[in-house]
Amino acid sequence: MPITRSSGLAIAALAAIVLLPNLGGPPLWDDDEPRNAACSLAMHASGDWIVPTFNGRLRVEKPALVNWLQIAGFAVAGVNETGARLASAILTIGTCLLTALVAGRVFRPDIGLWTGVVMATCLWTGVGGRAATPDAALVFCTTLALWLFVRGTCRPMRDGTGWRNGPVVVSFGTAVGVGAACGLGVLAKGPIGAILPLAGLGLFCWWQAWLDPGLNGTLLSRLAATAYTAIRGLRPLVACGAAAVVAAPWYAAVTAQTDGEWLRGFLLVHNVGRFAAPMEGHSGSAFLYFPAVILLGTFPWSMASALVTGHAARATRDAVGMRLAVCWIAAWVLPLSLSGTKLPGYVWPAYPAIAMAIGHFVAEWIRQPAVTTDRWMRVAWMLLGASGVALAIGLPIVTHRIAPGAEWLGLIGLVPIAGAAAAWACQSLSSRIAATSAWAVTACCTVGLLLAVGPSAVGHAGGMRDLIAGLGHRHDAAMPIATFKAPASAVFYAGRITTCGAVEELAGPAAAAAFVADNPRAHLVVDARFEKQVTAALPPEYAVLRAATSFPSARQMLLLGPSDDEQPVRLAVEPSLTPSQR
Repeated sequence: MPITRSSGLAIAALAAIVLLPNLGGPPLWDDDEPRNAACSLAMHASGDWIVPTFNGRLRVEKPALVNWLQIAGFAVAGVNETGARLASAILTIGTCLLTALVAGRVFRPDIGLWTGVVMATCLWTGVGGRAATPDAALVFCTTLALWLFVRGTCRPMRDGTGWRNGPVVVSFGTAVGVGAACGLGVLAKGPIGAILPLAGLGLFCWWQAWLDPGLNGTLLSRLAATAYTAIRGLRPLVACGAAAVVAAPWYAAVTAQTDGEWLRGFLLVHNVGRFAAPMEGHSGSAFLYFPAVILLGTFPWSMASALVTGHAARATRDAVGMRLAVCWIAAWVLPLSLSGTKLPGYVWPAYPAIAMAIGHFVAEWIRQPAVTTDRWMRVAWMLLGASGVALAIGLPIVTHRIAPGAEWLGLIGLVPIAGAAAAWACQSLSSRIAATSAWAVTACCTVGLLLAVGPSAVGHAGGMRDLIAGLGHRHDAAMPIATFKAPASAVFYAGRITTCGAVEELAGPAAAAAFVADNPRAHLVVDARFEKQVTAALPPEYAVLRAATSFPSARQMLLLGPSDDEQPVRLAVEPSLTPSQR
């Protein structure tokens, strides 16, 4: 049965509280956010929406859907942080609603409500949904594929259950819809946007066929029969054909316009290469990395993770929807655990199914509590309170090192402490719905505060944004700017005040001197470690105008320009170079 309109509005409101406040406050964090935004800026400036480029070079890391979405965000909110992140936030709100619709249809409306609440208020929804990356688009597209599959195959019955045991048959129209959604996923992040969703749905179809009461024969014949039934029921060729219709035109166009260079780099390096070996230092244990990431990403709902896991394992015997959730989780977590390169956002598409398991547990605990579960929920409240203590102590220690003056963020730890006390008291009064409501409010407030004020406080110096701010107001918009050993964010912030959305990247001090000779009164963004070498090659009137620290790399960057532009600054600490840096 579908969730009610009021439930949908409540879920959307909670997601908006987590995702929208101060969305454009923090500067773009190095490295992915500014690379995506700078690529979108270059597309917008050039009018070429086919070939992704970063600072004039072909960018083979990601397909173009994220850039199209960001260009739309720029049109709505301006060429700034809000414009770069707006599409991610809106799509993530949509993902939360789709997740609730899936759970409401395969389980019950109350389970759909709690599932949507969990999805809207867990930590990684806030992190990924506020980032200018393709991840939010991928999660929305794959969750849309899951919803279309459920909508086309699950016929809710009077007893509140969905599918019965037995084969699942997907209609032609449903297969086209699922495939089209997967095709959008391919435009968001590549083949993974179709392969893993269809694998999860195929695994579910096989599981259902295996449980067909009429199935008989030897083990081998049953395996063959159920595999055939699952493939026939899912219609993967129809789905893949629909995905190709959606994604192939852009892939064909970018391949033709780059003589195959983009496709080779994307598939061989950033798909096969990333799976085969760690890239950019992103590696981790095949068995522990993603379980640990999911525990952190589902905070603070992960305080009951042991209870949820046990409940989900038992529920798969009778609840067909839980089998779907398990298959969806397995399709994302297991293959990506074998990948050489690992990042926390890789398994975000599995979170809707994880939220379904948590939402099912919460709704069932409210409806049919058991004494043992009640006792273990006390442990969950204690863990919630302990997490608040950890935040209250840990945040001031961390911020004192990386962002002095932001130690007050430790006050956020008081929220889960108070929430744990409220949930404990409500349970003692035999009001489990009030206890879980306190849990939900705690999740919304804790995650919302952490992400709305935390990044701004940590990045209060503004990094590249403040370093370059004002140049476009005091000078011609076509003023030349160059960088030397600067982070990716310098390209976006400097590119906003150039005519082409790109900046000159210098190879060394001699190139800096030549650039200034060709472009009088040009400005340079330079890594502070190389100040002496670069300034020695520049005209005597050039000096350090401003200094800022990029985050999270914690590198000090300098803005060099004619000293009559503004009062030069003197660095408090003279940067030193190692022999390798020289």
